[in-house]
Amino acid sequence: SELITLSDNIQFIELFAEFIAFITNTDIQSPMIFEDCTAVITLVTEGGGVMRTKHLRVRMELCKQALREGKVKIQYVNTKQMIADGLTKALEGEDFIVFAEHLLGTSLA
Repeated sequence: SELITLSDNIQFIELFAEFIAFITNTDIQSPMIFEDCTAVITLVTEGGGVMRTKHLRVRMELCKQALREGKVKIQYVNTKQMIADGLTKALEGEDFIVFAEHLLGTSLA
Protein backbone atom coordinates (compact mmCIF):
# COMPACT_ATOMS: atom_id res chain seq x y z
CA SER A 1 0.00 0.00 0.00
CA GLU A 2 2.94 2.36 0.58
CA LEU A 3 4.11 1.90 -3.03
CA ILE A 4 0.60 2.53 -4.36
CA THR A 5 0.23 5.69 -2.30
CA LEU A 6 3.65 6.94 -3.37
CA SER A 7 3.03 6.33 -7.06
CA ASP A 8 -0.42 7.98 -6.93
CA ASN A 9 0.88 11.03 -5.12
CA ILE A 10 3.96 11.51 -7.29
CA GLN A 11 1.64 12.31 -10.20
CA PHE A 12 -0.21 14.95 -8.16
CA ILE A 13 3.02 16.42 -6.81
CA GLU A 14 4.48 16.75 -10.31
CA LEU A 15 1.36 18.54 -11.56
CA PHE A 16 1.22 20.81 -8.52
CA ALA A 17 4.90 21.74 -8.91
CA GLU A 18 4.33 22.59 -12.58
CA PHE A 19 1.31 24.70 -11.62
CA ILE A 20 3.25 26.63 -8.97
CA ALA A 21 6.12 27.21 -11.41
CA PHE A 22 3.65 28.48 -14.00
CA ILE A 23 1.73 30.90 -11.77
CA THR A 24 4.89 32.28 -10.17
CA ASN A 25 6.80 32.29 -13.48
CA THR A 26 9.88 30.87 -11.75
CA ASP A 27 11.83 27.66 -11.67
CA ILE A 28 11.22 25.72 -8.49
CA GLN A 29 13.26 23.02 -6.81
CA SER A 30 12.13 19.43 -7.10
CA PRO A 31 9.53 18.70 -4.42
CA MET A 32 10.71 16.53 -1.53
CA ILE A 33 8.64 13.50 -0.55
CA PHE A 34 9.09 12.26 3.01
CA GLU A 35 8.71 8.49 3.36
CA ASP A 36 8.93 6.36 6.48
CA CYS A 37 9.13 2.98 4.74
CA THR A 38 12.71 2.06 3.86
CA ALA A 39 11.54 -0.89 1.76
CA VAL A 40 9.64 1.41 -0.60
CA ILE A 41 12.55 3.84 -0.78
CA THR A 42 14.85 0.97 -1.76
CA LEU A 43 12.39 -0.27 -4.38
CA VAL A 44 12.08 3.09 -6.11
CA THR A 45 15.73 4.10 -5.87
CA GLU A 46 17.55 0.81 -6.45
CA GLY A 47 14.86 -1.48 -7.85
CA GLY A 48 14.78 -5.15 -7.08
CA GLY A 49 12.26 -6.97 -5.01
CA VAL A 50 9.80 -9.55 -6.24
CA MET A 51 6.80 -7.92 -7.86
CA ARG A 52 4.14 -10.56 -8.21
CA THR A 53 1.80 -8.42 -10.26
CA LYS A 54 2.40 -6.25 -13.29
CA HIS A 55 0.57 -3.20 -11.92
CA LEU A 56 3.02 -2.99 -8.98
CA ARG A 57 6.02 -3.22 -11.33
CA VAL A 58 4.54 -0.41 -13.42
CA ARG A 59 4.01 1.76 -10.33
CA MET A 60 7.57 1.11 -9.17
CA GLU A 61 8.96 2.06 -12.60
CA LEU A 62 6.90 5.28 -12.69
CA CYS A 63 8.34 6.29 -9.32
CA LYS A 64 11.88 5.42 -10.42
CA GLN A 65 11.44 7.45 -13.60
CA ALA A 66 10.21 10.53 -11.71
CA LEU A 67 13.21 10.29 -9.37
CA ARG A 68 15.68 9.74 -12.24
CA GLU A 69 14.32 12.75 -14.12
CA GLY A 70 14.58 14.92 -11.01
CA LYS A 71 10.86 15.69 -10.93
CA VAL A 72 10.72 14.71 -7.25
CA LYS A 73 13.14 13.75 -4.49
CA ILE A 74 12.55 11.22 -1.73
CA GLN A 75 13.91 11.28 1.81
CA TYR A 76 13.56 8.91 4.75
CA VAL A 77 11.86 10.30 7.84
CA ASN A 78 11.47 8.26 11.02
CA THR A 79 7.87 7.31 11.78
CA LYS A 80 7.99 9.27 15.06
CA GLN A 81 8.83 12.44 13.09
CA MET A 82 6.19 11.91 10.38
CA ILE A 83 3.84 14.80 11.11
CA ALA A 84 1.36 13.76 8.40
CA ASP A 85 0.47 10.65 10.44
CA GLY A 86 -1.65 12.89 12.64
CA LEU A 87 -4.01 13.38 9.71
CA THR A 88 -4.37 9.66 8.97
CA LYS A 89 -4.00 7.84 12.30
CA ALA A 90 -5.39 8.10 15.80
CA LEU A 91 -2.59 9.47 17.96
CA GLU A 92 -2.40 9.20 21.73
CA GLY A 93 -0.36 10.84 24.46
CA GLU A 94 3.03 12.21 23.48
CA ASP A 95 2.50 11.55 19.76
CA PHE A 96 -0.67 13.67 19.79
CA ILE A 97 1.02 16.49 21.68
CA VAL A 98 3.92 16.57 19.17
CA PHE A 99 1.45 16.61 16.26
CA ALA A 100 -0.68 19.37 17.83
CA GLU A 101 2.38 21.51 18.55
CA HIS A 102 3.52 21.26 14.93
CA LEU A 103 0.03 21.97 13.67
CA LEU A 104 -0.47 24.99 15.93
CA GLY A 105 3.12 26.20 15.80
CA THR A 106 3.28 26.58 19.57
CA SER A 107 4.14 24.61 22.69
CA LEU A 108 1.30 23.01 24.64
CA ALA A 109 3.38 22.39 27.76
